[in-house]
Amino acid sequence: MERETLERVRAGNGDAFSSLFHRYKDLVYRTAYLMLGDPYEAEDVLQEVFLRVYRSLHTYRPERGAFSTWLHRITVNQCLKRGRKRRIASVSLDKLLERNPEFPAAEPFDPELAGRIQELVLRLRPKLRATVVLRYYWGLSYAEIAATLGIPIGTVKSRLNKALGLLRGWLEGGG
Repeated sequence: MERETLERVRAGNGDAFSSLFHRYKDLVYRTAYLMLGDPYEAEDVLQEVFLRVYRSLHTYRPERGAFSTWLHRITVNQCLKRGRKRRIASVSLDKLLERNPEFPAAEPFDPELAGRIQELVLRLRPKLRATVVLRYYWGLSYAEIAATLGIPIGTVKSRLNKALGLLRGWLEGGG
């Protein structure tokens, strides 16, 4: 079904593009939201990503990976571009949920700790943050993250190791 929808979008079918948008908008928005910590920035990225999808769908090759992997890559790249342009603000999980109560969050065992972890994830360098978001928020495998980010699996592992080390140090040191 997805392949048919993509072919219809490539042929200029607006209804097919609308269907594609509604199918994947949450994936794009949530990824951008987790990367940037700001619902308004995430909405901007959502628009930018689907504009890019519309313009670049002809470059997507199913034999190279799933459409969702391609979409994750575009989303993460847009977030990284934005991250270079502005400094990421530290925001607690409660504030994030207050701004957008529809954002699904697992019920944490310790809400204070979960909020602190979210603040610290937002402090990570963008490339480390992207790896953490894809692994721990989306549950992607190392291979899927490598494909999404266009990096070797070893780099995925080292980025996760580095990120977790920083997060652990900040949690233990109160920083």
